[in-house]
Amino acid sequence: PPVAPSHRMRASRSITRACAVLSTAAASVQPLALSPLAPAAPAARAMATAAVQTDAHKKKRSFKSRAAAPLTAEEPAKQPGAPSSTTEQKKRGRRASASTAAAASPKRSKATDVRLEPPANWRATWELIVELRADRTAVVDSMGTEAIAGESTKEERDFDALVSLMLSSQTKDTVNAATMKKLRAHGLSPRRLLDTPDERLDELIYACGFHNNKVKYLKATSRILLEQHGGRVPDTMDGLLALPGVGPKMALILLRVAFGKVEGISVDTHVHRICNQLGWAGPGGTKTPEQTRRAIEAWMPADIWAEVNLVLVGLGQEVQTEKSKLLRKCLACSD
Repeated sequence: PPVAPSHRMRASRSITRACAVLSTAAASVQPLALSPLAPAAPAARAMATAAVQTDAHKKKRSFKSRAAAPLTAEEPAKQPGAPSSTTEQKKRGRRASASTAAAASPKRSKATDVRLEPPANWRATWELIVELRADRTAVVDSMGTEAIAGESTKEERDFDALVSLMLSSQTKDTVNAATMKKLRAHGLSPRRLLDTPDERLDELIYACGFHNNKVKYLKATSRILLEQHGGRVPDTMDGLLALPGVGPKMALILLRVAFGKVEGISVDTHVHRICNQLGWAGPGGTKTPEQTRRAIEAWMPADIWAEVNLVLVGLGQEVQTEKSKLLRKCLACSD
């Protein structure tokens, strides 16, 4: 509906008064000291938006390039949900380096850079241990590889000792002795083991640790002996280490037991632990039996190498399972 003239005049006066009030208020406010960036706020927002878009575009391009690039051995395929942090990349790098080193190195490194001085008073400690072990009443003395050798020809005894050592890994001497008895009853020769079905051989050695793997090792070793050595056990370190399932510890014992050769100190978990407890493996100690072997061979006289394994293994067994007997021997010993 049409507005009355009086109403229009009142509205115009109200608007005029309001503008006057606003002008007065604006005049009374001091001008603000704006930062140099303030006038350019719209431009700054535009630049920030462009930067975000550019970064997102770069990430998209980077993802496409990674997806298109061929994978290498050092860059395994990324699994869904797998972490992609720097720590994970470092772990992958360490694993790759370790795999390369393991592939390049043989079972036993011939080069050694270990240089240690003989520990103080080691000779007195060694002689005391020899005195404690003089009775030869540990399990290894009656059921170890040397003690359970069968009565047969030289070639048969050598193969018997080889099989016994291969089964001894992660297996107690008592279990190993019982298993060897069953194998002898079954027939123990490279040809006999090679002709035995895997299932039957696994039944015979089932009580041994990692029996599934040892079935494969026994079969492969028997084949190598027949094809490359005329059925005989090799009498060199390199020849023994070439056999599947044979490591430095086994090879050194076999060379001494079967062929009378002393080429090093055989170190198992007992020898490794005791040498570190006595401080014989160096100031910082060692982490593996092979490191311990290299450490003690660096300073220990070669004329006692042949005794070290049997003496310390027996001591370790008595410490673990026959403490009361060992304490009685300690009370009766010379020191």
